[in-house]
Amino acid sequence: MHDIYRRRVADDLHNQLGSRHFEGVFMKTWMKVVLGIIAGVSVLVGVIFWLTGDVTKAGDEFFAAVQNDDMDAAYALLSDDFKAGTSKEELKAYLAANALDKIKEASWGGRMMTGGVAELEGTITTDGGSKIPLKLRLIDSESGWRINAIEKESAGFKDSAGGSAAVPPVRKQQQLFRDTITVYAESLADQSMQKLWDNSSGIFRRQFTVEQLNEAYGRNYRFAGDYAEISKMTPVIDDARIDEGGFLVIKGHYPIKPQPLYVRHSFAYEGVDWVSSGLVLQVGQPPE
Repeated sequence: MHDIYRRRVADDLHNQLGSRHFEGVFMKTWMKVVLGIIAGVSVLVGVIFWLTGDVTKAGDEFFAAVQNDDMDAAYALLSDDFKAGTSKEELKAYLAANALDKIKEASWGGRMMTGGVAELEGTITTDGGSKIPLKLRLIDSESGWRINAIEKESAGFKDSAGGSAAVPPVRKQQQLFRDTITVYAESLADQSMQKLWDNSSGIFRRQFTVEQLNEAYGRNYRFAGDYAEISKMTPVIDDARIDEGGFLVIKGHYPIKPQPLYVRHSFAYEGVDWVSSGLVLQVGQPPE
């Protein structure tokens, strides 16, 4: 349809102005449209880079501090949630274990900003010349943009599930289960969910208080010894995926007698690892 219309307009102009004049008019008009599109795209790209300028600056400053072995300065560029779950020594150990402590330069390509949350995707070049794909998630705070999570792309096979981070291997999923059930059992023994709250993600702590957790889980205080024994067992993983909100949701169970204990566990990626962000337990059948 568009081709027929274009040919009809071309014929009309050809008859009125002559073929040579029409070709000049048509090419000039076409070039104006193309140049207009290019100019519009250039302005859009410029706006994106301008809006994310402070974001990339935070990423550059962080790795510049790491490059200078100034862990105090690097740690100061982390969000409160990141710091809550990761000590300065743990950050240093993570960077060293992932070859991110001896770097030559950091370059950022992909940029995304939604409200007060931004993501940077780029490449870290090490002193040895290796290139490491990396993603930073940052949040806007009163002190400026602060790094809330560091995700290094792992080598090997990738899970096909969606989300900003990959589903960890089964062994890691089981470890996440054990760690949280252990903290849960200790909280039951203390008859206070303070420890469970302390070891939960920042987003979870902002939504729920210790008192609300005490009310939700308080009826299980008398089973503290049972959960302490369960925490030593290896859970059976039934399903794991990244949901639309970017949370890792793991479903599993403990094959205890007379009835199995089913668990649905949610995790948010904060700092350099998955952090507990919701725990549902049910005896006999999986929670809905």
